[in-house]
Amino acid sequence: MKPMKLGVILLAFLLAAMAITPVVSAGGCQDNSAVTSGNAEVIHPGESINLFDEFGLRKPAEQDTNVPFRTYAESKESADRILSALEIPAGSGSVIGTYDLGNYQVMLIGREDTILEAVYDGKTVGTNALVPRLLGEKKESGTPEKIVTDSTVGSDYTLTTETVTQLYSVTLQLPDEDLTRLSPGAVLTTYIVKKSRTDVYRSGLVDIASLHTEGWFYVNYGSSISSIGDYSTYWVTSLPFWQACEYSTQNLGIGSTSAQHKTHLKFGAPYVRDTMDMWVSCDAWLNANDGGFTNSWSSGNGDACS
Repeated sequence: MKPMKLGVILLAFLLAAMAITPVVSAGGCQDNSAVTSGNAEVIHPGESINLFDEFGLRKPAEQDTNVPFRTYAESKESADRILSALEIPAGSGSVIGTYDLGNYQVMLIGREDTILEAVYDGKTVGTNALVPRLLGEKKESGTPEKIVTDSTVGSDYTLTTETVTQLYSVTLQLPDEDLTRLSPGAVLTTYIVKKSRTDVYRSGLVDIASLHTEGWFYVNYGSSISSIGDYSTYWVTSLPFWQACEYSTQNLGIGSTSAQHKTHLKFGAPYVRDTMDMWVSCDAWLNANDGGFTNSWSSGNGDACS
């Protein structure tokens, strides 16, 4: 093949790849490239729902059991002793929280589809595997939303969002003889809200990038969010010239009455930059929501990320 003909083909391929550019997320990250144009769009956050109302469940009474339930940070010293006895690395992000019953501590540790209950009496640690009970589930699939881009990038771009919300409960039936501050047979319940949204950026029928934002919120009802499990992932096409540039997640509000799990993804192609910033949230009264931003812009730099 003649060099000129080969060069024309490569140039055409590059232009076609740039025309496949997605538009995603406006976050707090600064980009030092020469921005020539750009568009930021708010992804409709959906409607905040109370999960008890949504699933037709009776709301529990906010009763004070006088049993402190502490996050990992609040009980680090005793929590690390329990983790060491279980041969789990200290600082493990899987710790949900610890009930302090005076004579012993009960730590809950997240294990995918089960929860490990570790009972520590100051000398030994006993364990039980608890299976969370599904109380309700809701799935929603949105229609593709047109993404507005400048004419240098193309115009046939859409973003499709799917959301899943699940509510689980885990109940501890604690020994009567040790519960001097509770009525006999007292019950302690932790709720788990698994909230996710999957945003897919497409050019026509071609998937360019996908950002799956999923947080598992461990809720001490009416009191606090004790922990958040991070189950978020991302994907960027392997088509020539496209590249994943930045990816990060963040948990906010652990230990408070309202918490949020956030994701950030930046990707690009020559002269094109795109970002997605999404979030899911839950509060101590099981009100759940989600939302995010998208952004895309043209850059004077010919690489994909700078």
